[in-house]
Amino acid sequence: MIDAAPTHPQHPVRILLVDDQDLLRSAFQMLLDSQEDLEVVATAADGAAALAAMRSRPGGIDLVLLDIRMPVLDGLGVLREVRRDPALAGAPVLVLTTFDDEDLILGALRSGARGFLLKDASPAVLHQAARTVAAGGSWLDPAITGTVLAHLGDDAAPADPGTAAAGAPERPETASAPADVPRAPAAPATAPSTATATALHEPLTCRESDVLALVCEGLSNLEIGERPFLAESTVKTHVKAVLGKTGCRNRVELIVHAYRTGLVTV
Repeated sequence: MIDAAPTHPQHPVRILLVDDQDLLRSAFQMLLDSQEDLEVVATAADGAAALAAMRSRPGGIDLVLLDIRMPVLDGLGVLREVRRDPALAGAPVLVLTTFDDEDLILGALRSGARGFLLKDASPAVLHQAARTVAAGGSWLDPAITGTVLAHLGDDAAPADPGTAAAGAPERPETASAPADVPRAPAAPATAPSTATATALHEPLTCRESDVLALVCEGLSNLEIGERPFLAESTVKTHVKAVLGKTGCRNRVELIVHAYRTGLVTV
């Protein structure tokens, strides 16, 4: 199932666009500004300028669209500073990437990026990804998923469960695939088998397994809560519990972890 587009806010999504290539930055700005509900309010050509722009507009940026490879300070440096400085923590970061950025993609995932978008994405995908991440969701381009799964490896050990649960976002949306990309739904979840038990700090309950499968299908907390057996508030509790038990920091990492370890299969 494809995640429904988030409800548009009262004001346009205010975007900080960060890319060191003038042509790409201008093209992305034109595409974003073409939508009534999206507006580029600031641009930057490197990470240091991006941080300065964020600090000059406290509370005035709803989304950071961030290139990874940049001079002065790269995208990973920006993400680390955003995690370190509480004053910068308000705006989620959607990373712009390419197929040759595997290591940087993993670094960005671990540093708190809320989504990954290929630079050659269609305008419709760009718009949907921006809306989803700005609304508090996560975005993992299906073309990147295989790369992440292939390179995550066993050395990407889960974080301490207490830390993961404490730092896990409680926003309602979830990772979404663009509507024009076919995607197989996750198989119905069951309690973890012995083979997948090593992927957990403690076993998931059957209900937590059900919720995990629905998260991996691209459903938001609200959509999962519309199922007859769960309320949205209960879903949030289950998602937080699953994040803690898997050691994942956010829903993007959770989806990658679930498929890599076999907690959910396609």
